[in-house]
Formats: sequence, structure tokens, C-alpha cells
Amino acid sequence: MSPINTINILIYNSFYDVEAIWRSFEKTSDNYAFQNFDWLKHWHETIGITTKLCLVVVEYPVGKPVMILPLGLEKRYSVDCLVWLGGGVSDYLGPLLCTDFSQNFPFDFSQTAWPLITVHLPAYDAIFFEKMPQLINGQNNPLVSLPCIPAPNNAYATHLDKSLENFLKEKRSSKYIAKKKREHRRLREYGRVEFVLALNSEQIHRFLGDMMTQKARRYKEIGVANLFDDSKICAFFKKLSVDFCSNGFVHLCALTLDDRTISTHWGLVYKKRFYHLYPAYEKSELIKYAPGGLLLWHMFEWCMNNGVEIFDFTIGDESYKAEWSDQELFLYDCYQGRTILGVSYTGLCKMAGLLKYKIKHTPKLWKLAQEFRALLGNFRQR
Repeated sequence: MSPINTINILIYNSFYDVEAIWRSFEKTSDNYAFQNFDWLKHWHETIGITTKLCLVVVEYPVGKPVMILPLGLEKRYSVDCLVWLGGGVSDYLGPLLCTDFSQNFPFDFSQTAWPLITVHLPAYDAIFFEKMPQLINGQNNPLVSLPCIPAPNNAYATHLDKSLENFLKEKRSSKYIAKKKREHRRLREYGRVEFVLALNSEQIHRFLGDMMTQKARRYKEIGVANLFDDSKICAFFKKLSVDFCSNGFVHLCALTLDDRTISTHWGLVYKKRFYHLYPAYEKSELIKYAPGGLLLWHMFEWCMNNGVEIFDFTIGDESYKAEWSDQELFLYDCYQGRTILGVSYTGLCKMAGLLKYKIKHTPKLWKLAQEFRALLGNFRQR
């Protein structure tokens, strides 16, 4: 029988209509936290409120979902773009897959399901798919079979040990560990140092505000746009934190010195994976004692004590991520035009993406780019 006759495509235009199917499928699906129903629903209610929803359910055979694609239509410079939902705050964008997708869906995705999906979607000028992981919890991502280019950044993660001491010894030298422990002891000479997990309303609002302030300062120092200048993004983080710190999906914590917040982190915990997303620290005389590093050790230990198996450092080129990690996740972008306008726009995006990749993967060029960015950041602070 032809695949066209056995594959069924359903398109939903609201989270309400697809909620029962999505939540049921997500219980056993392979996906990252950024494809969680509540994450994307909150994103659409705050950041992506103008995005037209195209929530795709692929069934094979009819009545059996094997994939959900959280898609939407956005207007970018007068170009109607087909995008993944969650842009701006999600490190990995892509579908939710059933367990053993390749066995349950024995067809070439790009030649069968994808053409059927595009037929059912509203008209658009361009495909604008960014930050697509090559693997989704070990499964090949079928969307990477579309024409793609490497994303400028990859991501890093590590499997966790059951003991913090064993984990530290496995990952770092004895000299490094001894040095950090001395720094942490010196930090404790200034007062009572505590690792605090935000659980009540006062802690949530306090630590979230501290994280945003600390992060904004750091963004200025390195010369990049402040994510939290956008009121919609602030609303997203506040709403998600208030709604999901209590059940553990959002993990908001801080390292305090007496009543002072010296380091913070906002992340996620999902399907035994910890997402290290927004670390921040206070700029003060205490930096030399590595409060952010001590907070990281506390988060490692918390994960080990709470059944987390993978610590995901997510996207970023910071050297410490590769130093702690035992796996690298490769990401891809897909820019495809369907109209003259779309071809022109995606052509420029593709060239920009390849240039950025070249710069980031050429040490001398990347060093120059970082120095220029920092110089620009210092100039803006004056």
C-alpha cells in the first residue's frame, strides 16, 4: 500500500484542541523540555502571541500518533516564515517522536510525510528552522534530512555519577579540585554560604529578579543584547516560574551569603535531564572565590540526589561546558524559500549562518569577534 494512503496528517490551530493528544503522547515520547506542552503553551501566551499556530500530528497508521511538530507562522521582514515554536528562549527546536520512530515509521520522512505536511499547511514564503538537534534522546531527528547547514553553536552534556566526589575526580584533575575547594573555603570565611532552591513565592520572585539583574549586567559586559529588556520574555519567565517551580519542572536556585544573593541559576528538569540554562553571578570582590562554580557543584549534587541522569549544559561555546561534558550534541539550521521573496530572504540567512559558523569555528576569528563585542559592550556602558 502506498505510504500516502496510510499516513494521516492532522493540523491544529490551538493548544486547547490538541492538548489531550499531546499530553498523552508526551508521556512516552522522545523530546526535549523545549517541546513540553506547558513550555510551548506559555511561550505562545507571552512571547509568541502573534504567531499563528500550526500544530501538526502525524499518524501512522491512522489513529496512531508517531510524531508531533510544534510549528507556527511568523512574519519576518514581510516574509511569511514557517518556524518552530519556542524561538528566543529554547535551545533545541524540533518534533516529539514516538519511541523507536524509525521502526514505527518505515518511510523516508523527507520524501513521504514532509510533502504531505506542507500540503496541509497554510501558504508561506520560507522555512526557517533553526537549532535542530541531530539526535533526539538518541534517535535520529527526521527533520535533519531536509537541506540543512550546521548551526553556529553546538551543545554539551554529561552523564552523572551517583557520588559528587567520584564525578569530580572523573572529570577534573586533583589539582583543579583542590584549588576550587580552597576558593570555596575562603568564600565561607565571609559568612554563612547556603544553596537555596526557590520553592515559595518570595524566593521565586527574589531569585528570579536577582538572576535577571545579574544576567543583564553580564550581557552588557560581553556586548550582546539583553534578553530581559523584552517585557514579553520577562513575562514568560515569571509566569513559568510561578506555575512550575512547585512541581519541579522549573529549577530556580541561588547561592546566598547571609542575606546576599551571590550567584543564581534558572533551569529545567525534565525526563531525568537537567537543563543548565541561565547561570549568573554578582559582580563583586567575591568573584575570585568562584561562587558560580560552587553553585554548579551544588546543582550537580542536587541532580545526583534526585534521580537526574544527564546534566545538559545546552547551547554555548564556553570552555567549561566542554571540559565537564562527555557528549556533544550537533545542531542544524534549515532555510528554504518557496517564493521569490522567501528564496531571497533565506539566501541571506543562510549566508549569514555560514559566516557565523566560520567565525565561531576559527579560533583567531572568534577571539577577534569576542574582543570587538566586549569593546562595544564597554562603550555602550559609558
